[in-house]
Amino acid sequence: MTPQQASAAPEQDEDHQDNDALNRSASASRVAALQHTLRRGARGLKQWPLLSWTCIAASLIGCQSLLTSGLNHPRITVMLPLGPGDEQLRQQFLRGFTIGEDSVKACSVSLPAASWLGLPPDTSPADVLLKEIDQQLLVAPPGADLRAFGRLAKARDLSVLLPFQRGGSLGRLASLEGSERLWPLVPSRREDLKAIAAASLSNGWDWAMVVRDPDSLESSEAETFVELFFDGGGAVKSYTRSDIQSVDPEDDAAFQRFSEDMLWSRVPTMVVAADPNGDLARKLLDAQSKAEFGIERPSVPNWVWISGSTVLGEMSQQPWQQLGLRHAARGDGWSSFAKAFESRWGDQPTLLEASGYDTARVLALAGTAPPPLSKEGTPDAMGWVDPDAKPVPLCKGFQMRQQGKSLRIPAAASDFRLQPGQAPSGSAMAGLIRG
Repeated sequence: MTPQQASAAPEQDEDHQDNDALNRSASASRVAALQHTLRRGARGLKQWPLLSWTCIAASLIGCQSLLTSGLNHPRITVMLPLGPGDEQLRQQFLRGFTIGEDSVKACSVSLPAASWLGLPPDTSPADVLLKEIDQQLLVAPPGADLRAFGRLAKARDLSVLLPFQRGGSLGRLASLEGSERLWPLVPSRREDLKAIAAASLSNGWDWAMVVRDPDSLESSEAETFVELFFDGGGAVKSYTRSDIQSVDPEDDAAFQRFSEDMLWSRVPTMVVAADPNGDLARKLLDAQSKAEFGIERPSVPNWVWISGSTVLGEMSQQPWQQLGLRHAARGDGWSSFAKAFESRWGDQPTLLEASGYDTARVLALAGTAPPPLSKEGTPDAMGWVDPDAKPVPLCKGFQMRQQGKSLRIPAAASDFRLQPGQAPSGSAMAGLIRG
């Protein structure tokens, strides 16, 4: 490098940093603009009939002109929740969506026209989606009411994407009306719990006592974990009729009974189905710090958390070993997505942002060519997905769609083995928490 080049390099770096900052600012402005438009649509519900605001935004990027009638209405619709506290959820999804659109544009392809609708609480999607519109593909809000969207999919003969549906309801999805038209995009939480159980067993932690806070989110997943733990060869000790001991952190007598059970049983592992920052976790921490679970072995039992990876990332170091989820189940395309996301937004994405990313790419592929026909002879907007095909790069996928071929692409949120009525899989990782 010449002296002149060396002296110019810092200035070029500063220009590059300025451009990055401008890009992030512009992207944030576009997301904020759509958020505002969605909220405005929600207020409109109180003043105008549903028919008067069919579409809230014609596209995410640029927020093109609003569509207020069924004329030239796009056949793709994206619904986002408009309930109290949903703003952050919408923002996360939309930030991932913008990264997905960037990957589409890199293939010299544009997203198809789409309607953006807000779905207020306790509102049926059938009331928001006009019957006069010839819809082919609908993106449901994260955490959608599966029964309502199943009925809608069957009645309107359209495909429905479920961008972020992870709970136990996915296990009952196949039995719902219209499930043959419902397409989950992310793995279920069962995949995460399976990884946690496998990591515990591989560490030799195969004998445990399970305690849960009945008011925590983790409580509803304790049975699934125990099932997977048993399937892998583990054993559970309990002094109650249930394999899981429920302890209300405000019930001192119940906590004392559990503490004594731990001491008497000398079980070397405790599975904690509770908020790591909650009252029960704090009481358990205090008790073990005082060696109340084992006088002769103050660093035992080992702890297994079934919580999500985000909250566990802030876990503090303890004298005893702790194990939990390192990252949720996700796809092979995560690394490239996460790198692009961090470059654009300055922080690390979650699976929710990844679902927005994959949604944008699915919409682009769906809109690249006319949809295949179903066995009944009706348009099947997702009929081009081949869950067993070898993944091809996105740009190659556009070429294959234009040729009428089926395909599978790398995805950030899953292995993209997409099928109606069945959640895809992904690679989750669990292991020791270092603190």
